[in-house]
Amino acid sequence: MSSIARLNSTRSLTLYLVVAALLATLIVGGAVAVARHKTVTIDVDGEMITLSTMTSDVNGALQAAGYEPGDKDLVAPSADSSLSDGETVVLRRARELSVTVDGQPQQIWTTALTVDEALQQMDLAEDVHVSASRGERLPLEGTELDVALPKQVSLVDGSTAPAPVTLAAPTVREFLAEAGAPLEQADTVTPAPDATVTDGVEIVVTRDRTETKTETTDVAPPEQRIEDPTMNMSRTVVENPGAPGISDITWNVNTVNGAEVGREQVDEVVKVPAQPKVVRVGAKPGTEVPPVENGATWDALAQCEATGNWAINTGNGFYGGIQFDQNTWERQGGLKYAPRADLATREEQIAIGSVTQRSQGWGAWPACTSRLGYR
Repeated sequence: MSSIARLNSTRSLTLYLVVAALLATLIVGGAVAVARHKTVTIDVDGEMITLSTMTSDVNGALQAAGYEPGDKDLVAPSADSSLSDGETVVLRRARELSVTVDGQPQQIWTTALTVDEALQQMDLAEDVHVSASRGERLPLEGTELDVALPKQVSLVDGSTAPAPVTLAAPTVREFLAEAGAPLEQADTVTPAPDATVTDGVEIVVTRDRTETKTETTDVAPPEQRIEDPTMNMSRTVVENPGAPGISDITWNVNTVNGAEVGREQVDEVVKVPAQPKVVRVGAKPGTEVPPVENGATWDALAQCEATGNWAINTGNGFYGGIQFDQNTWERQGGLKYAPRADLATREEQIAIGSVTQRSQGWGAWPACTSRLGYR
């Protein structure tokens, strides 16, 4: 019989004690293992990790999860704190930020997860302007942020009176956008749009806009001119006044600070066609009339001589606005225009009057020219 078989068949007190001791060790060891086992949650920058561990402290749990906190990281509870089953351990890893505040650069370390949290940790007010979205998550490798503090400026927007406005924005363009008055179309601004906003600066905006408008408009009749060789050149006769039309006209209207400065027609839809105006114009050779010179002088003389009536004929032997007698009219060449002065136009009478004045002087009209101070 083998020694093992003999041992198994022997009722030995020693055997019983050995087995009992072994069982007790296993039971105690199992109880200790159960007591030390924990299930904890590791919150790493907002990401939740569930961990089963036998470790007794926070640092051990973090190491078991694969993290070695640095001296700038935030651990809660502290790394040397004891660990309890069901506990949550928070790890916020530090990030280095390059922050420029109103042009002044600085390097900071933060355990914030978002831009907004970082601004709060820096004790910057909610009304500052920041180059990134406040809800943007900060990368672990760090990032750059440009911050502008609020500035008070005097804003002159178009034709409005200057008004104080306090806002945070790095440039004039962004300031206007924050104020709800962005630059559009051909708007201009002083200082330049990309200039830095400083306290107390005056921002002057010129609103240069082009708007498309459609207007229903009366359209003047087109003029149809017919030359008449039997009529003096200085004369016109309207044979048919025509009739205005109606059109929907589309314009590009340019305004500066709300005032119209120009418009360009871009389309026209005719609703009612205009009827042409027919004008007969003189084309008789030899009846050319020189341009009127000193028209106001001659009009004042006609007012004195004939109450301004260039067609007057009272039967007193003097005719027209400057009261020619028939002999003078004929002698100075008036017959090329009309048989008598009162039958000639104002321009034709002034032409003959100018010839008379050059040959006889203002004394040809002694009373009125003296009264008017012409001589």
